[in-house]
Amino acid sequence: MNLQEITEIGVNALREAYKVQKELYDNGTIWQLDNFGNGTDKATKGDWESEEAVIKYLTDKNFPGVIISEEHGKIKLGKKYLAVLDGIDGSSAMVKDHKSRCGTIISIANKLKPTYNDFIFSGITEYITNRIAYTVKNKGVWIVDRIGDNEIKEKVIEFSERGFDDCMTIKIDCYKTDYAKGITKGMSQFEEFMNENVVKKLEGKMKLAGSVTGSEMCLDLLERKVEAVAHIVAKGVFEIPNMYLMTKELMGVGTDLQGNDLGNKKWKAMKVYDDSMEIDVAIFASSHELGNKIIEYLKS
Repeated sequence: MNLQEITEIGVNALREAYKVQKELYDNGTIWQLDNFGNGTDKATKGDWESEEAVIKYLTDKNFPGVIISEEHGKIKLGKKYLAVLDGIDGSSAMVKDHKSRCGTIISIANKLKPTYNDFIFSGITEYITNRIAYTVKNKGVWIVDRIGDNEIKEKVIEFSERGFDDCMTIKIDCYKTDYAKGITKGMSQFEEFMNENVVKKLEGKMKLAGSVTGSEMCLDLLERKVEAVAHIVAKGVFEIPNMYLMTKELMGVGTDLQGNDLGNKKWKAMKVYDDSMEIDVAIFASSHELGNKIIEYLKS
């Protein structure tokens, strides 16, 4: 498959997930918890059926790769590509607040054991606002509003450089956000890690906002509602390939806590999460200047 074919498959897979999510939301079952999934976290009906829709679509289209999904685990359809799939990113927020912003994340790499640089397509759905966003490596980022007959497709122009000032906002994973307890395993450890390594070092230097939903955080960064995002990295999280590709495509920066670019780091899935697992933070910023300033604060 060429890049255009991968893009078409990726975008249409997002549409399939979106249709399922709208139907489940309308009938009031998307946040329903049951014995779904094989992942570490508790799954909702939305998690499970969104993944089902994407997996069926990729299977029907003879996607020549492996799918690694949070709830269904590994599905082998071919040997050329890797699709990383999270049916609903932000389930713990959705269970607490049924109108919270969340959705599917799909990222596709051109090899089975990819670095972050090897991801060539990524996209997210946000059914509560009737839109999807997707990016294609070296081609751009698009937000499609009003999914359906009256769609508006708008290309997101690359981030414009802005000088740093203390009015800039960074959105921080697991920071002062209300969510349903017991859904995402390790959340208390993530909160503690974020507080010690990010929040305490940025308080008084930047505006701080919070979320537990990576897809929401990524869209806010694309639309410049925030200037940077700090997201937890543990158990092979599915958000980071999406955030890295979208941010880099718009000439932003994605690094670890030491300021090292994430591009050459390997992405790999973890089967289970335990309290002793090493965790880290990824920083995504709309400019290199801002990214460097954040790392300077975090190292102090």
